[in-house]
Amino acid sequence: MISDQKQAAQLLRAGYSETVITPPIGFNIAGPEHLPRPATNVADDLLARVLLLESGGVRAAIVTLDVWGISEEFASSVTGRVSAMADIDAALVWIGVSGNASSPPLWESADGEYMEYAAYVPQQIGGIAALAVDRMQDAELGFTSALLPDLATSIRGRQYEIDETVPIMIVDGESGPIARVFGFGCPGSVVGSDPAVWTSDYPGYACWALSQASDGAGCMFIRGPAHDVKPFDWYNDNVAPGHTDRTQADVQALGWLLATQVGIATRGAILRRNVEIKPVGTTSSLLDLGRTKSIAIADGLFDSFFSPLTTEFGVELREQTPDQTVFACANMGGLSFQDPTPSIDTRAAAERYRTR
Repeated sequence: MISDQKQAAQLLRAGYSETVITPPIGFNIAGPEHLPRPATNVADDLLARVLLLESGGVRAAIVTLDVWGISEEFASSVTGRVSAMADIDAALVWIGVSGNASSPPLWESADGEYMEYAAYVPQQIGGIAALAVDRMQDAELGFTSALLPDLATSIRGRQYEIDETVPIMIVDGESGPIARVFGFGCPGSVVGSDPAVWTSDYPGYACWALSQASDGAGCMFIRGPAHDVKPFDWYNDNVAPGHTDRTQADVQALGWLLATQVGIATRGAILRRNVEIKPVGTTSSLLDLGRTKSIAIADGLFDSFFSPLTTEFGVELREQTPDQTVFACANMGGLSFQDPTPSIDTRAAAERYRTR
């Protein structure tokens, strides 16, 4: 007979917190497409977010940042701070990025302008991890998915298939919704170089809209493998693309549609409290994939890759794990669109990763 105390220890608890990480006005905006330019305003803040999940005496952290990419050194610093402040095994701290193209260059560890910023932000994230511990409560979670067709394209054209799946994790607590975690394989690169404003782009707007529609739930966006994908119909050589103004109105159009589809998909999702949390494999570097990390949370699998990977790789990962909802974050290392897409056998690479 399992005691009530032991049974309770097996059930899920969760806590969430977030913080603003927008650099100052005047600091250079970096990104994958445009030359660095000094920020003149803030359209919407960049955020860092932490979701803690604990079950069976095992605690994990999902950390997301509204940036294009991060260096391995920065990732290690964030992992260390979250591990220490939230009492979590470093193997169970998972980091993803939203992939917005108006970004501080955290993938360049030697950028002089951002040295102090890059040292301070991990401390901020450690602080909100500690706050998320204080906010932990009995919770339940579940998974579902949505589709977002015809709102992104392969850079080669619309005739090429892309991954239009939107994986979703729902976390609710005693006090109401705690978090919505979702992803999409398209960079947050709607806004152009003018105006030179800090913005989290369509992922940030989607998070804001979904939070408003979900009773204030924390919302976390994870960019999927998408080194060959652009928003809307912005494929190479398209002589008449839509949304050519690249303004906040275009950001809102894509973000609102994404938030709407996620919101619809979460209705009626089955949630449960008995959840297993575990690392999958080890943090390592693999041929073609760079540094990798994976953790399993119930029926969800969170994968990260520092190498840029194509939408085809994301499809392969999902197809090879049909019984799990896959959240894959690629190009964590922040390479630009101008860097060539890696030429790899995507099926073989995905199989090698899954069996490592």
